[in-house]
Amino acid sequence: MRYTPVQPPEGINVIDEHPLKSFFILTVGTIGVLIVVVAVLGLAADYLVKYIPVEYEQNLFSKESVYLMPFATDKSEEGLQTKQYLQNLVDELHAVAGEEYAGHHFQVEIADDYVANAFAVPGGHIIVTKGLFSSIESENGLSMILAHEMAHHYERHPLRSTGRGLVISLFLLTVLGADGSSFLQGFLGNTASITNLAFSRQQEADSDVFASDLLMKFYGHASGAAEFFQYVESEEGSIGEVPSFLSTHPATEDRISNLIELENQYAGNKKPLPNFLNNYAASASEQEEQ
Repeated sequence: MRYTPVQPPEGINVIDEHPLKSFFILTVGTIGVLIVVVAVLGLAADYLVKYIPVEYEQNLFSKESVYLMPFATDKSEEGLQTKQYLQNLVDELHAVAGEEYAGHHFQVEIADDYVANAFAVPGGHIIVTKGLFSSIESENGLSMILAHEMAHHYERHPLRSTGRGLVISLFLLTVLGADGSSFLQGFLGNTASITNLAFSRQQEADSDVFASDLLMKFYGHASGAAEFFQYVESEEGSIGEVPSFLSTHPATEDRISNLIELENQYAGNKKPLPNFLNNYAASASEQEEQ
């Protein structure tokens, strides 16, 4: 049978819709699928973290394997004395936290930063900035901040946040294409430099409750629980407060109100900070001004 070529009918590969409409539908659909997959992976990673032994986390994110250079402790006599004081205080708070948290171990580092802050890094690391010491008035206020960061570790918040970021990033790298091995090495090696690990407002509120309970176990009262947050509120007044719905932290005013109510209900005498810590705070303030 002889084949005779013929001209295809007009419009056989033409649709009535504009091609940009098809492109838009395809693009939006693809992005929508990616968003759903990313959300599911994030939830799955968050859920599975609780099955990772604390010992494994602390070995994986040990001081030797985690990039802690930005938080290197001051080697001066006062700096080392302050670090040891903070470490002892954390250890004492941990001793009364409860048997269910016995597997946790903490390591305190002082960051050469003059913004008052403290944060938790996976592996039991608690980072305290030099600026924090000028924002509190008593050991009770300092213990509240340390206990808050300890609560994040007890609830595995840093690892959950890191796990979500790692799983989602690896998925996107798989889709977009990249050297996964070098990325993984860099991600784990520089974990500690991610100073703003995102915790939800609920996680922050839960950590406040845990920390205030730990404060009462340790001192027998809740006085000093609101010190740091009152300082933060005074600073926010000069720069303008970020709306609470845009922040991962509860509104400062709400936190202070809750903690002041607790302080009034369980009042007691606050323990003063040691003189060397006050001197260290004054020295840090002078360095900041220079």
